[in-house]
Amino acid sequence: MAMLVLLERLTPTERAVYVLREAFAYGHREIAEALDLTEANCRQVYRRAVRRVEERRARFESSPERQEELVRSFLTAARDGDLGGLEKLLAADVVWSSDGGGKVTAARRPIEGRDKVFRFLAGASRTFLSGVDLTAVEINGSTAVAAWAGDTLTSVVAFELRDGLVTHAWAVVNPDKLEFVGRQLARA
Repeated sequence: MAMLVLLERLTPTERAVYVLREAFAYGHREIAEALDLTEANCRQVYRRAVRRVEERRARFESSPERQEELVRSFLTAARDGDLGGLEKLLAADVVWSSDGGGKVTAARRPIEGRDKVFRFLAGASRTFLSGVDLTAVEINGSTAVAAWAGDTLTSVVAFELRDGLVTHAWAVVNPDKLEFVGRQLARA
């Protein structure tokens, strides 16, 4: 049962780091070398894995179909400018994180709470969605929202969902990362 919990709550990299550290007592340097990570990244992945293993809830909802349905509802509400519909999809404790890589404007700190995230989305929709085409895409095995300005990928938003609501959203607007993701999506 513990192995099933571990498999559900961790990403493949987190699983590898956690098992090598906990079951085989490898040091972070050894794990980093084996997995082609930096030692600092290995430590962070391990910390995150420990935290996820200790959580009392599943990391993902059980149904990928339900996840896709919720993300598509988010996409439709954003595309239609339905701010009320967007707000209904946000959990009370929702967190919005952005990665601009220091190259483009992004929220420097995570935005926490439904009201603050809603205000952020309302402002962002007026500022950033004009002339942008929103599509649902598969990123890391989950449905995400991609924003395109012509042939240029301008952002990707991935979601963590719980009880039918968005609990965490990760927006990547870093052009270096988006260039890579855009090439991957073009191949799909």
